[in-house]
Amino acid sequence: MKINRLLMATVASLALASAPAFADKLADLKPVTDADLQNVAPGNWLAYGRDVSNFGYSPLEQINADNVKSLTQVWARGIESGQTQTAPLVYDGVMFIATPGEVMQALDAVTGDLLWEYRHRMEAEPEELNSITRDRKRGIAIYGENVYYATWDNHLVALDMRTGQVAFDIDRGQGDEGISNSSGPIIANGVIVLGSSCQYSGFGCYVTGHDAKTGEELWRNYFIPKPGEEGDDTWGGSAYESRWMTGAWGQMTYDPVNDLVYYGSTSTGPASEVQRGTIGGTQYGTNTRFAVKPSTGEIVWRHQTLPRDNWDQECTFEMVVDTLNVNPSADMETLQAINTSAATGERRVLTGVPCKTGTVWQFDAVTGEFIFARDTAFQNMIDNIDETGLVTVNEDVVHKEGGDSVYHCPTFLGGRDQPRTAYNPTSKVMFVPLTNACQTMTPRPDAPIPVNSYNQTSTYSLPEGMDKAGRIDAINMETGETVWRYEQDSVNYASLLTTAGDLLFSGGADRYLKAISQTTGDLVWKTRLAASAMGVPVSYEVDGKQYVAIVTGNPAYGSTLETRLNEKPTDMSALGASIHVFALPQE
Repeated sequence: MKINRLLMATVASLALASAPAFADKLADLKPVTDADLQNVAPGNWLAYGRDVSNFGYSPLEQINADNVKSLTQVWARGIESGQTQTAPLVYDGVMFIATPGEVMQALDAVTGDLLWEYRHRMEAEPEELNSITRDRKRGIAIYGENVYYATWDNHLVALDMRTGQVAFDIDRGQGDEGISNSSGPIIANGVIVLGSSCQYSGFGCYVTGHDAKTGEELWRNYFIPKPGEEGDDTWGGSAYESRWMTGAWGQMTYDPVNDLVYYGSTSTGPASEVQRGTIGGTQYGTNTRFAVKPSTGEIVWRHQTLPRDNWDQECTFEMVVDTLNVNPSADMETLQAINTSAATGERRVLTGVPCKTGTVWQFDAVTGEFIFARDTAFQNMIDNIDETGLVTVNEDVVHKEGGDSVYHCPTFLGGRDQPRTAYNPTSKVMFVPLTNACQTMTPRPDAPIPVNSYNQTSTYSLPEGMDKAGRIDAINMETGETVWRYEQDSVNYASLLTTAGDLLFSGGADRYLKAISQTTGDLVWKTRLAASAMGVPVSYEVDGKQYVAIVTGNPAYGSTLETRLNEKPTDMSALGASIHVFALPQE
């Protein structure tokens, strides 16, 4: 069956690539090097966040705050329907895109014409998992002569970027037991680093490193400690067999300066520590930020950003590395803690919003020394953070025996969730998509576990005193201070793009693609699309012309939030999944 799958893909790829014009465009592609990924040419977009730094920043400025009102759609193309959270890659005029249904395509980035297509055929399709995991495909990677992606049934697949033919297909195991991947691999100095999700599995997950040429597995790091291993005593006496779910499905970052990969782990299940038998346990390995050597998997440092998670606040989202003039302000809004012993001034830091709590964290990139933490969206789960970055949770919102309801903020879908932040390395400002929301959660003693991994029922509401569900915060990462805040009635569960043209692009479940001034936070342009704009906006240039692209489709969790938080939900649509590309009109 696997041989047939590869043969079908090869035949389709060759047929599509046979037209001379298409063949020429593909044949001109040169192998992608580490230098290319670490210093991406201005017109290209070679990783989920454009380069290994994961900034989500384009240095292009042809489209700017003065002329963006003239932005016009220049082409669009339908894709497979499903949860469209993908970030296209663009390399020298060729766009590579992963769509729902395990479809990979190469397109002409100027016209949208199809160059080749590959469809991954699953060996098994557990019915209970199809609607949960299959459609999410966020990030892909490009390196050497291959494009890489991870499948929902836990394969690492490499395709020849010129033909779409399979270079290798590595089965990482247990895909039929629920191990999946949604955010895809990154390339770190010739090593493919790839996480995994055990969201609906009765065990924990891992991160692996692979040789980029062969796919050979070089190392594997698990999160949940086994009996006798470090941290085993932090799981509240629970049996190893009942420690479930923890993985790393979020985006990763590579810092070539220090040769370190940064990733974060998720929480565990069920949501209530009473039900999972971990009462009082901080659960070593969960909700932890890791700094790892990509060649060996050696963990250089680690820091747990939320122990004893009872609210699925998964700390697996991207953080970025940059050299900043660190000077955290004691007057910053919603300050949690500043390490007064940490040196200020110029230093290389890891910074961002790793958890659904919406808390901003900053560490020394090399040593892991804690620098500061502050909240963004309203949260009541963290009681305090001390000067070393040690978190103490709020006992008042931890489930106790008896199954009483608990009111906690934010919800399972977070003050922030998987939609990507964007960081401008010139202004040192990070833009964070946020949701104002709280949840009343009641455990369900009768539900099957781990298929019903949270094992609860919930109602959502806006926090007291708030009347708008969606917002974007602009935060100066040198001082921690809020620069401005953009708010809207509809949720803003959508990834962001920042550009050198003083623009911040965002989609949304409400079907709008909008541009906001980075300087003022004012909305300067918007256009409404046929379906919800939930993909990752990217920008690229071909023959001197700048483009902005975004994928539309199923609003997924954006719809969940919108319908639960607003009495009159915005007009959403999952019909007509497409990629839309915009540019300024010809003069």
